[in-house]
Amino acid sequence: MSRMNKPVLLVGSVPGDNAEEAMLLCGREIGGLATSISDGETGNRHQWVQFLAANIYHGHEAMETIQRPQTANGEDKWHNESYQEKGWLFKVKDGVTDVSFSSLGYAAAAKKSYSEFVKLKVAGEIPADVRFQVSLPLTESGTRIFFTNDADFQVVKGAFEDAMAREIDSMLETIPASDLVIQWDLALEVLYIVLEGKTPWAPQGSTFERYLVSLSNLSSRIPDEVILGCHFCFGDLGHKHLLEPPDLALPVQMANAATKAVTRRIDYFHMPVPMNRTDDEYFAPLAKLEIGDARLFLGLIHYTDGIAGAMQRVSAANKYYPAGYGIATECGFGRRPKDTIPGLLKIHSEVAKMLS
Repeated sequence: MSRMNKPVLLVGSVPGDNAEEAMLLCGREIGGLATSISDGETGNRHQWVQFLAANIYHGHEAMETIQRPQTANGEDKWHNESYQEKGWLFKVKDGVTDVSFSSLGYAAAAKKSYSEFVKLKVAGEIPADVRFQVSLPLTESGTRIFFTNDADFQVVKGAFEDAMAREIDSMLETIPASDLVIQWDLALEVLYIVLEGKTPWAPQGSTFERYLVSLSNLSSRIPDEVILGCHFCFGDLGHKHLLEPPDLALPVQMANAATKAVTRRIDYFHMPVPMNRTDDEYFAPLAKLEIGDARLFLGLIHYTDGIAGAMQRVSAANKYYPAGYGIATECGFGRRPKDTIPGLLKIHSEVAKMLS
């Protein structure tokens, strides 16, 4: 039986002025229905891996910044807001063959937020059995999009994985394994598998194989007491997918392969469901899902069409996977207007009740 035994997954980001505000909102609105709550990925983490570009790669002694987000009103921007805008690009300096990162920033943020999480638990604002969730980009997601050739990617890839392993170790110095959920965010792994052979440049070998190797290597650093999950995504910049998923075949393939390849248990897999997909074709691949005791969470909650729309997608999914899946949004909702979040959490709550 999966340890993700509650019906709602909060994918990650939540708008808030700080971590305490984001966690307090989720704890009050939906804490009893979720196995874990994140710190909302507030501040500059709300723009996902652009946080790495602006804070880790930009200004690194071994790298040159060759492109950055366009200016707005004469001021430099640290992130792009659409797929059409120019984003960050870097190159490893000529002659550099070894790169290292002292940290990536995730452990420091997690440790700081966890202290607030504990205070909220003590105050009764977050249920005692809820865990603290940290969402981390896997290797391809954290690196490839910011570089322009295979040679640089290979240098940075190893350094990123080494630093991410140390980030996990550092978190566990402060956060008890029994109180932690780690989620691998896999948007660019998904997208580059779809785009295999269609990008201006690509690393040697198979994106799918690199995904499995990175997932296996980094997951092996995580103690079994930690709940581990995978979030598959097709992009969410500006609430739009970079590519529209034709169906759930690829996420199912990736989940099945991960279940076989990773030596420690994976507790859950999250898969996206676009708002307009209530057709059999989209959900039919779920009939081939083989993830053992892991739990499936379907990202079928959408603010725009609410409970009625979610239940239409539930009806379609039930034809192919009636085995007790949980519910979520397609991606995190840190870039949504803050005043929409109580209503969005209410949709989660009502749909969860209907499925119980």
